[in-house]
Amino acid sequence: MANQKNKWHSRIPIISNDRARLIITLALSIYFFISSLEGVKHGFKLIFTEWQGSILAMITGNTAAITGLALGMLSTALVQSSSAVVAATMVSMSGMVASGLPMETAIQFGVPMVLGANIGTTVTNTIVAFGIERGMTMKEFKHTIPGVIVDDVYEGLTIAIFFTLELTTGLISKIVLRLGDFYTEVLQMETIFASFENTVIDIIIEEPIIKPMKNFVVGYLGTLGGGVFMFIFWFLVIIFSMGLITKGLEKLIETGWEEKVKAAFESPAKGFLTGFTITFIVGSSSIGSSLVIPFLATRVVNLKTAYPYLVGCNLATAVDMSQIYGYIAGGTVGMVLGSAHVLLNLMAITLWFISPLRFVPIRVAEVLGEMITENENAIYSLFAWVIAVFFAIPIGIIYIL
Repeated sequence: MANQKNKWHSRIPIISNDRARLIITLALSIYFFISSLEGVKHGFKLIFTEWQGSILAMITGNTAAITGLALGMLSTALVQSSSAVVAATMVSMSGMVASGLPMETAIQFGVPMVLGANIGTTVTNTIVAFGIERGMTMKEFKHTIPGVIVDDVYEGLTIAIFFTLELTTGLISKIVLRLGDFYTEVLQMETIFASFENTVIDIIIEEPIIKPMKNFVVGYLGTLGGGVFMFIFWFLVIIFSMGLITKGLEKLIETGWEEKVKAAFESPAKGFLTGFTITFIVGSSSIGSSLVIPFLATRVVNLKTAYPYLVGCNLATAVDMSQIYGYIAGGTVGMVLGSAHVLLNLMAITLWFISPLRFVPIRVAEVLGEMITENENAIYSLFAWVIAVFFAIPIGIIYIL
């Protein structure tokens, strides 16, 4: 009887088919990811209601932009996902605007956070390098380091230029706020988002999950405690669900990926498109960019041929599925901050990939790589680089300001 039961179960495709189970897991992960964006937004609304004065002081102060940059950079380095941080920024700022914060103020703080998230995600390449260092000779490891930090250099130079422009002139904020007016007045996106949220989101997420949870935690913890709990809980769900989505999509495309990536380095255009495609599919520039590190270590590719691939990864993370969900959950605010993310990456590509300055990040990475590998303890020098750039400096800025 037991054998017949097992035989019957084995005939059910959803149980016997690993691919079907993977797709179902992906679907549930996407559902919880979208739910988490709504949860973060509601949590931040509750927090803003209680801490309005303190939050406004941080967001509207003279050093707000610098604090936002450091916060975005540190958050991304900690959670290893710029997509999660940018999406959370979209919905958090949206929640604050819904609670009465002026749109312009939210964008002026949100844009630096997006810029910081853009550079914070590059720490993943270095972590991957630490992971594979044990299997390499010191010569191989030293050869790999410039490729590991070229993404840091690319994003660092981009932030140095465009954050300075944002800080002194508000250039990016002004451009995307104009785009926000276009989205609202011409495209009527506010109406579209409202109708979407009032139908699909409300039926499948708000009513069954978010509202009951909100009422429960506020009843037990109060407005502030409930808001903090919801924000932390749903932010952790963002990270967890993003991890499941990324790993699941990676498994779906892993067959034959190695050979395809090798072939992609034949030309800059192929490298760029491959980096963009892989990152868009898996929804993580961290995964996309880290795939190239083993190829650099084994000299299958060199720094110059890997560079276009990394640039493609950076652009894709601004338009992947998590960002699209952020646009929907964040409404007009999400669209405006998402536009800032896309605009930053387009300007970076124009400056460091299309223009005659395209070799600057490569050369700077080579020089920094030589400095890091001057002694036999290159691994410790690289570790010091990570601690200083991605953690010590941002924490220092947030604490001092």
